Amino acid sequence: MKKEALALAACLALASLPVVAAGVAVDTGQPGFTLESAVDWAAGNVGVEITRTLDTATPSVERAKGDAETDIESRVSDFMLRAVASLTIDSSHSFGDLLGADPSLFARVNDLLLDAPRDQLFLSPDFSALVAHYTLPLFGPQGIVSPLFPTRENPLRRRLGYVPTRRFTGLLVYAKGMLPEMGTTRMSAAHPAVFPRLWDEEMSLVLDRSMCHPAALSRWGMVGYAQSLDDDVVALRAGALPLRLAARGVFGEKATDLILPMQGVRQLLTLPENIALLQEGRIVVVYDSLK
Repeated sequence: MKKEALALAACLALASLPVVAAGVAVDTGQPGFTLESAVDWAAGNVGVEITRTLDTATPSVERAKGDAETDIESRVSDFMLRAVASLTIDSSHSFGDLLGADPSLFARVNDLLLDAPRDQLFLSPDFSALVAHYTLPLFGPQGIVSPLFPTRENPLRRRLGYVPTRRFTGLLVYAKGMLPEMGTTRMSAAHPAVFPRLWDEEMSLVLDRSMCHPAALSRWGMVGYAQSLDDDVVALRAGALPLRLAARGVFGEKATDLILPMQGVRQLLTLPENIALLQEGRIVVVYDSLK
């Protein structure tokens, strides 16, 4: 009960904290500290860098370094939570939105963050600050979004009726360029997310995370992310004979959901083998930017 109460208090505190925009160093509000994070969508991780200015009044650099390391370790949980709060989960939620609304989720994710190993610790080139770098995996056994995975998958709705198709090895979605925003008159670039939903042109849901195999989500997430049709991830994840589709539009507040052409959707949902490749996450989306 005490742990749940602490998690609730932390959730409320998180809602008032400044979060870190990807790739931007920010003042943490704590003197001497700066924080920077960057999502590597292709690799499936978040890099976090915490910088602590050394105390110039300390008689030796070695002592100042040790004190700075202690300071970083004492605040690492707070910094990690700020760093991942801006991560886009789906078309309407950041990670911070979900963590701030659910004390149980907050507690589970916080435990994962505390177990994250530090992969670098070094002095800045001018010896004025100590820098600690962490790499937080999105997926895998210690993946920070693993508490969001379903415990079992829901079935995809199979389309009835004949449509010319064959067995594919995966799905490759080309989502480059400005695309129509469904329900508006605007155009927007598609943005990556942990769980981008797929829709057809009639706005019937084709795929979301609840329909994916939990083991596949843990292995490599819902989709793979690329910036070129020649990226290695295309062959690795979608195979040699993927169905190639061009996105017809985007949907959602964050423009992360993709609208797929109706004929292509029917080709996927007619054969059980093609339905299975969707549930296994054998999908690659080609974006303008992975930032």
